[in-house]
Amino acid sequence: MEFRTNDNVRIHFTDTAEVEKQAIIFIPGIGGSGRLFDRAVELFKDQYRVIVMDPRNQGGSERTFKGQTIARHGMDLAELISHLNLDRVILVGNSMGAGIMWSYLSLFTDNQVAAMVDLDQSPKMVKDDTWTYGFKDLTWDLYPEYLRLDMGRAYYHPIASELKKAAKDDYMKHPYIAEDNFDLLRNHAEHDWRELLSTLTIPVLILAGEKSPYFNPDFADKVADLSDNIFAQVIPDCGHIIQAEQPELMHEAIINFLTKQNI
Repeated sequence: MEFRTNDNVRIHFTDTAEVEKQAIIFIPGIGGSGRLFDRAVELFKDQYRVIVMDPRNQGGSERTFKGQTIARHGMDLAELISHLNLDRVILVGNSMGAGIMWSYLSLFTDNQVAAMVDLDQSPKMVKDDTWTYGFKDLTWDLYPEYLRLDMGRAYYHPIASELKKAAKDDYMKHPYIAEDNFDLLRNHAEHDWRELLSTLTIPVLILAGEKSPYFNPDFADKVADLSDNIFAQVIPDCGHIIQAEQPELMHEAIINFLTKQNI
């Protein structure tokens, strides 16, 4: 399925399309394949209408040099929600996918959102005197060139062969060119979402990978300290790609969270 944004970019998404069920939207990280949510779709689809969004320049969405900002990606999410006429949606984003959700909330508030889940993304990428839980060794002294380095493998726990094949096939069919999207990565890294998170009125779950190669998992508890509406949990034996490495544990954590919040 697809729609056109107000700047005329084609956005691809998948949808179980069961309109009587509450909707949950999954968003992959920068350069990530939405196919890595395939197992999550299977786990959630009996209870929810499950939508997976391909951000612009990823997966089946259009390749364009327009919109290389996290704000534009937040607008794309808003337009998807409007296109599908969704309300009380649950948002789940991995890595920069969480940044897209935060951008959407900063632009449009949380009026149409029931809850959100962050999959291993610190709200601040750059380490400084106020925050030591950023991305690897990224500091303002090293920014932005540090982001051009090879960051190595994102996952720790082996990913199931069928998920890995689905993602590989997706990449082959829809190549992702990191250099063409460097401005987006840089813009993503510049943001600090802590103030936004501290003011949200919806429940927020932060899931950190115990063995994430990108973030110290202690960041989750530090984010939870920002508000009584934020809850934290560390997924054991897991790296950065929680939805593909430990989909069953992720599902259990999210369902328990939503149940406790009466969602």
